[in-house]
Amino acid sequence: MRRFLHGLGIIGVLLGQAIGAWWCAAPSDAYAQAGKPEGLYYKSWAVIIGIENYQVAPPVPGAIDDAKRVAQAFRRLGFDEVVEIYEKDATSRRLQQVFNDILPRKVGRMDRLVVFYIGHAGAARDAEGEERSYLVPLDAQIAHVSKAMTVEQLKEFTRRTASKHTVLLFDAPVFGWEVTAPPRLSLEGRVAPEDERERRAVQVVSAAGKGETSLRPDGKSLFVRQLLAGLSGEADSDGNGWLMASELGAYLVERVERASDGAQHPISLRIDGDGDTVLIEGASISPPSAPMSGEGSMSP
Repeated sequence: MRRFLHGLGIIGVLLGQAIGAWWCAAPSDAYAQAGKPEGLYYKSWAVIIGIENYQVAPPVPGAIDDAKRVAQAFRRLGFDEVVEIYEKDATSRRLQQVFNDILPRKVGRMDRLVVFYIGHAGAARDAEGEERSYLVPLDAQIAHVSKAMTVEQLKEFTRRTASKHTVLLFDAPVFGWEVTAPPRLSLEGRVAPEDERERRAVQVVSAAGKGETSLRPDGKSLFVRQLLAGLSGEADSDGNGWLMASELGAYLVERVERASDGAQHPISLRIDGDGDTVLIEGASISPPSAPMSGEGSMSP
């Protein structure tokens, strides 16, 4: 039995080393892109972070299964790079490395980046007395911010990352963002959101508000259930074939509040830029008054 457990430990170490080696071996893309891509983006990234069995915090039952379902959804959407970071790979040190070094170095200025996190979130007051939340890595405690990934650190990450469009999805009550006015949804009858897709945007959707919890009836996330439905196309509110992050956010706010009988209130906002992230690209049809070029698959 000891040999078996020792073998499992070695496998876990090797797996963590393999993930790190994969990130480090890939060439840096952030500053290598020139001109416009043939489609909407040069590359689409989805980083999926799931923590279920914490070292010093209560478990989040079913978190890994939920995270894997989200990862599969982004693969079906054609994302080029879907990186999954689970359990022992989601320590404070590793998450700091991913957000502070790896992603800013790899993600290019004409790329799309989605980060999904499922796990605990905590809250603490900042120097100005404002209460802000933080992500709780595998080896951190909910009530202590020392090893946490704070909202301020996440905001700094979005400023340092070159991506044209960034979406942060949190299956946790993450709050304390400074916001700009949300983008308007596509107008009725408009074929393609030409303007929003070209402008920079950083958009955030949190599963619950301050003082709330992300509900998990039957061990499955209520937020993830609605997220997967939205990503399948149900969140395309105007039916034009384009799913925008603003549409997904509005859909999740309405559907999760309803499904939770008002116990859970997601937050959807834009914290930087005035664009809107394309999650599903509609048919290559151009409006007569504004011909479009460069339409193609979501993953050029």
